[in-house]
Amino acid sequence: MKKKIRKMLLKKYAVIVLLAALSLLYLYLGDWIFGYGLDNISYIMNYLLYSASEKLVALLMLLSLVIPDAVYFIRGAQPGRGAEK
Repeated sequence: MKKKIRKMLLKKYAVIVLLAALSLLYLYLGDWIFGYGLDNISYIMNYLLYSASEKLVALLMLLSLVIPDAVYFIRGAQPGRGAEK
């Protein structure tokens, strides 16, 4: 069961990384096609998370997604699903 859960979590994050890479490629390709140049995304990123509170909330949201999966990966078990039975 531990191998199955770890394999599932690795697949999940592989898909997330793949989709993120494809999304960035789409943004850069769109900017290049419409003539903004390839450095437009880096210019926009300076204004994406502007204040410290926005950066803190984004970090907390990211940690709330990653920490439970890290615990499940280390322990090799997920919580019971008794309510579905």
